[in-house]
Amino acid sequence: MDTSTLPRWATVLIGPELVWLLAYGSMTLLARANQPPNPRIDDFIENLWVLIPALTALVFLLWSIPDVEKRGLLLRVWVAGIVGAHLALDKGMSAFSQQGPGIGTAYLVGMILVFVVLVIGSIVVFIRYR
Repeated sequence: MDTSTLPRWATVLIGPELVWLLAYGSMTLLARANQPPNPRIDDFIENLWVLIPALTALVFLLWSIPDVEKRGLLLRVWVAGIVGAHLALDKGMSAFSQQGPGIGTAYLVGMILVFVVLVIGSIVVFIRYR
């Protein structure tokens, strides 16, 4: 696909920052929806430690979209991934109705998994898209 079909600003806009901005917005809406606590939403919040790292893995699909600007994309993915995952996990976990040590551990495990996904994704990008 010819990248001249989109303006330069649009090719830069399509990136990891947009994904994490949407994730943070979703967590904000989720936090508001959990007042008063809903058991189904609480169950979803408990699983964020798996869902946010999975979203991090999906961000690496940006390399398969032809119109996305690839220069500096890996650095953008790392910075946006760490900051975005922190903000999304923090906002989501703070909405959990039964605050305690378990939810703090879920945040830590989620952030560790995000870091592992970023390392593995970077290796795959270096091997596949040289």
